[in-house]
Amino acid sequence: MATITPARALLLLVSGLVCLTTASGALIGALFGGAGLALIAALCAGAGGALGALFFRRRALAHFAAAQRQAGVRGYAEGIAHGVLVHVAAYEAAVFPCTGPTGVTTEERAARRTLAYRMAALDEVPQPVREAAADALAVLDAADRSGTEEALAQLAAVVRQEYARP
Repeated sequence: MATITPARALLLLVSGLVCLTTASGALIGALFGGAGLALIAALCAGAGGALGALFFRRRALAHFAAAQRQAGVRGYAEGIAHGVLVHVAAYEAAVFPCTGPTGVTTEERAARRTLAYRMAALDEVPQPVREAAADALAVLDAADRSGTEEALAQLAAVVRQEYARP
């Protein structure tokens, strides 16, 4: 089966609507004037529907393309913001390892710190997310466990608020 692209979806929708319009014209013509009028009404309704679809096809496809681009940009930015959250959380796991102070090497902790800072500094990261990440990273550098939980919760809330809006 062929994939459903916006152009194919529009073609299927328009084909169904033209068929429905043609059948409606035939029924209305049959009710008011018999077989001859049914044929004429069906042809007129079908032709009108097909012409209308042809005139609006380009505009509809342009709207589909714009919406697809906008969704791609929004999805990319959302993924970047979630990536910042993941890397900051990974750095937190290196600062406060569950296996005790010897569970993470100094090199691993430094590598996670570097990744978290680089991810938070990307140009694509929205400003509110960047600020919340900076606050969380500052608290993590200070190794303040209670402040870290609050800062990470704030970062997660900012990421969610940034992309929960339609």
